[in-house]
Amino acid sequence: MGRLKEFPLFHILGCLTFLVFGLAINTVQLVLFLSLAKINKDLYRRLNYYLMYGIYGYLLFIAEWWSGSSLTIYCDEELKQRIEKKDPEENAIILMNHHYELDWLYCWMVADRVGMVGNCRSFVKDSLKYLPILGWAGNFNDDLYIKRNLEKDKNRMQRKLKELTEFPYPVWLHLFPEGTRYTQQKYIASQEFAKSRGLPDLKHHLVPRTRGFTFTIANIDKKKMPTIYDLTMVAGLGSSAPPTLTSLIMGRKTEAVVVIRKISIDTIPEGENEGGQWMMDLFKDKDQIKNSLLNGSWQSVNESQTFTTSTLSCICKPPRTNSLIMTITVNILVLLPLLFVLLSGGVLTWIVAVLILAVSWAALHVLVSASKVKKTE
Repeated sequence: MGRLKEFPLFHILGCLTFLVFGLAINTVQLVLFLSLAKINKDLYRRLNYYLMYGIYGYLLFIAEWWSGSSLTIYCDEELKQRIEKKDPEENAIILMNHHYELDWLYCWMVADRVGMVGNCRSFVKDSLKYLPILGWAGNFNDDLYIKRNLEKDKNRMQRKLKELTEFPYPVWLHLFPEGTRYTQQKYIASQEFAKSRGLPDLKHHLVPRTRGFTFTIANIDKKKMPTIYDLTMVAGLGSSAPPTLTSLIMGRKTEAVVVIRKISIDTIPEGENEGGQWMMDLFKDKDQIKNSLLNGSWQSVNESQTFTTSTLSCICKPPRTNSLIMTITVNILVLLPLLFVLLSGGVLTWIVAVLILAVSWAALHVLVSASKVKKTE
């Protein structure tokens, strides 16, 4: 079965269904944004939750069901109970190291365990808002597209941060403080920068960019956004396939471990210097946590409660069936009518079908390329 999943036709047909489904969702989002959002924004956001789940859920299917990838979570008892109930209960900012092509997908896997993947928001680089389906959906989803220039971004960020705390149900806002995905070349540049500024020598992380974080803390309503979850992720260990989108598409299992620590936002100082120092201290801890995950000493570190107030519980739950049922249904609804048209059509129909498959193949390569880690950025 593993070799069968590597057959390119499956990838092309799956991408074709994703294109049709995703563009249909974008169209519905546009119609609702131009109509319902002007009348009843809460209802618009409630409906958009399910539309976003459609897109994210399709990609979750590829990770959890097609490739069989797994995610092990270490968290406190409170979050464990929320995972059991599928109820996040409160708004939260998610801080995570940014080291793999699949960071975004692992974040959604964590969110899906809590039952809120359709209500994830992110700080995203501005150029991605033009990416069909995912980028377009993010525009309707109140994602924060930023130019990585605080002077240019701050007015829009202030407005968006206020809007996010007015949602009718909990929101998780994802922030990657390193600002770019880890590569060896970027790490060397980061070390040189840290040395020149007298900053901590991190072994496994880039120096975090603190201004965006301190701006967020200063401008968020802390009563409505009371919690930060710090996620430290390690993927690709042991028998795991490389944590890339290509591995998932080829049906190869990836394995990831994430350590989640809850932090009260009230404990974080607001000043730019004070908040920046707090972030540097956080990354010193994250560096040691990741090191323990890599060298196999995490269990003893966890039991010693060095970085937590209690020993964290280990959760390794099977994937939810929602994405499986949805993706099978969507593929049947898209591919069966196309097959019927193809079998009942003539030469022209077959030519059009070949062109459609070629477009799907090209779109698949664009999606994979967009997820790849660039060496310099």
